[in-house]
Amino acid sequence: MALSEQLERARTLSRYSQEDVAAALGVSRAMVSYWESGKRRPSDRQLVALTRLYRVEPSDLLADEPLEAHPDTAQMLFRAANVELSPHAQSGLVDFIRFLDLYAELSHAMDFPIREMRQSPFGLVQGFESVEDARRKAEEVRAYLRLGLGPIGDLDRVCELLGVTVYRAALGTDLTETISGAFFNHPEVGFSVLVNLEMTPGRQRFTLAHELAHALFHSDHDRYVVSGPKRTPAERFADALAGEFLMPTEGVRRVMEEYGLGPRIRDAAEVVHLQHFFQVSYPTALVRLRQARLITQQQFDQFRHVRPVLFAMDLGYKVSEEEFAPDMDRWRIRRFPPRFLRLLCQALVQERLSVASAANLTGLSIDEVEELLKEEEIEGPPWETEFNEFESTVLSA
Repeated sequence: MALSEQLERARTLSRYSQEDVAAALGVSRAMVSYWESGKRRPSDRQLVALTRLYRVEPSDLLADEPLEAHPDTAQMLFRAANVELSPHAQSGLVDFIRFLDLYAELSHAMDFPIREMRQSPFGLVQGFESVEDARRKAEEVRAYLRLGLGPIGDLDRVCELLGVTVYRAALGTDLTETISGAFFNHPEVGFSVLVNLEMTPGRQRFTLAHELAHALFHSDHDRYVVSGPKRTPAERFADALAGEFLMPTEGVRRVMEEYGLGPRIRDAAEVVHLQHFFQVSYPTALVRLRQARLITQQQFDQFRHVRPVLFAMDLGYKVSEEEFAPDMDRWRIRRFPPRFLRLLCQALVQERLSVASAANLTGLSIDEVEELLKEEEIEGPPWETEFNEFESTVLSA
């Protein structure tokens, strides 16, 4: 087959429009049309960019045989969900895969390698997968990250330092037809986690810790894990690890001792205090306290009927509006990991991408991309000023 025919077939199999390809490569749609009609031939650099975008080898485009369809990653994730996903949830999973492919393509175009994790520093031996083993492994992860026994302030930052990419997408709130999150070992981005941003902030943190457990302990034999309502042994292990990781038993007992709460929980107000101290959801705090035998089953059944958000407000806590419903407008930019946004800004500053192309590729508005670029420019000079201030000290040392 001619190169032009292979290019058109590769684009079709990848489910890109000519406009999508033009935006990704920074050329006009007409140019893409010329390539596919044979009127023009892409340069060597453009050809390499096309192979990366379509996830094929250069030799595939030059072969006589027509290109075969490559595995549809989104479809694999759909099947792994063990639940009939709503169209809304399916769309979110597709967004996740498209973002990872975009991130890989942008890193190649900018010659800026992604600091990805591809192999976990932890292991899980068969037969050591109980709840108690999960808690022990959570202690190992905390020790490895030097987190101590206190609350984890910015879990996204912890993931970034590990080299785990975190992306958020709207997946819906009904867990009978959606998922809370997913783990995927992307061939170029490495360990990547999807979090359902339509959950409360506390639930999102638990999901992120849960998917991190899959990445660190199940990635050696599972390239992808989709966390739905079905409780498999792997899901139960990840649940137990996430709970202990976010709210360690010894850490809870230390707080109870230091704040004079006594050796056992007495009322729901103390549950709310511990919930906000460790920055977890109320259900997570309640379950962890029951697992640690710090409340009885009777207390658990009684406290689960408390309205935690209103109770927290009565106790004087400042409650985020997203405890009631996520602010989808705020998450339009925040759903992307900071490292990707920094890379996107670099591409804009170096004019590798136009503002319009960046908006088209990310689904952001032109105004949002321009605002993001302004924030990056504002944050730059103070650092440079501080370095200049201390430069003479370094030179004279």
